[in-house]
Amino acid sequence: MKTILHYGLVLLIIAGVAGVGLSLVDRITKGPIAEAQSKRLEEGQKLAFPSASSFGELKKLETDGKTIEYYEVFDEGKNVIGYELLYSVGGYQSRIKVLTGIEPDGKVVAIRVLEQAETPGLGAEVDALPSNQSLLCAFVSLFSPEPEKEESNIPWFQAQFSGKTPEDLIVVKTKDPKHITALSGATITSTAVTKAVKEPIELFLKAKAEGQL
Repeated sequence: MKTILHYGLVLLIIAGVAGVGLSLVDRITKGPIAEAQSKRLEEGQKLAFPSASSFGELKKLETDGKTIEYYEVFDEGKNVIGYELLYSVGGYQSRIKVLTGIEPDGKVVAIRVLEQAETPGLGAEVDALPSNQSLLCAFVSLFSPEPEKEESNIPWFQAQFSGKTPEDLIVVKTKDPKHITALSGATITSTAVTKAVKEPIELFLKAKAEGQL
């Protein structure tokens, strides 16, 4: 009996120490994580509409049982030139959150995957940058006076969405510039990202047409 009580007390102490440790780690990392997410959102907003003068406050739209968060995008004259929609869906093994910039008619300007924890080497490739340069070219570019093109900083999978209409947002397994080519071995993730772009656009345009905005 004494032995059982002894081990029980030891386990209780270990659990308590582990709990305190996890709590401290959470407190330490919560701030930097929130800051990183905020920075990624800001970068995504500027990526979608680099010519925007300002962005409106975050708004929420409840429609058809779905919640869409969005920002209005303004030019210097305070005219709305587009919208940026925030939406998340379930991927292969994580929630995927996407920021989608659209023109008033719903055409996609650009997207940015803000959050994802998909399988490394497969679904996580939604964030993979283009690798169309040889090692020698990459080395030479370090000494090139020409600035790096902004397009090269956009993951190739995400770059496909630019200029697409909701009707074009269909995932295919073979390369097709009119639609969305799936990541190799990660069709579920590819479909999830596409859904996180297409679904809020369709719901947003429907609500807009019905005067809900």
